[in-house]
Amino acid sequence: MVFGAGDYVVFGLVLLVPAGIGIFHAFSGNKQNTTGEFLMGGRQMKTVPLAISILVSFMSAILILGTPAEMYREGTQYYLYTFGLTVAIVVSTLLYVPLLYPLKYTSSFEYLEKRFNSRAARLTGTSMMIVSQVIYMGLVSLAPSTALEA
Repeated sequence: MVFGAGDYVVFGLVLLVPAGIGIFHAFSGNKQNTTGEFLMGGRQMKTVPLAISILVSFMSAILILGTPAEMYREGTQYYLYTFGLTVAIVVSTLLYVPLLYPLKYTSSFEYLEKRFNSRAARLTGTSMMIVSQVIYMGLVSLAPSTALEA
């Protein structure tokens, strides 16, 4: 399989458009003066951009390559996964968001530190998250490379 001119154009656009958006917003608009403003968008984001941001953070090669393969191999019962995911989202929305949002914390790890009055609790949670994300990123990188190699 060889890339054609159209493929290179699309590939270039996929790289240049997000970079252009980032550069545009870096030189124009409101400046974020604090880490909290940068991480939380100044707490001014509306529902649609926030929902798209969360959706994109869950999109990965594992989801795009793995879900159709799982459905093909194991059958359509995989759709039951969406029911569990929906329940988890509703529970998170009803329990965690009302708890964390008014406290104006930038992460759940900050909540751990304040709740247990222990920096060790925060560092333990942070360390566990880092280890799990490193393992996850390895798997996310492996999936497309395996597909490309085949």
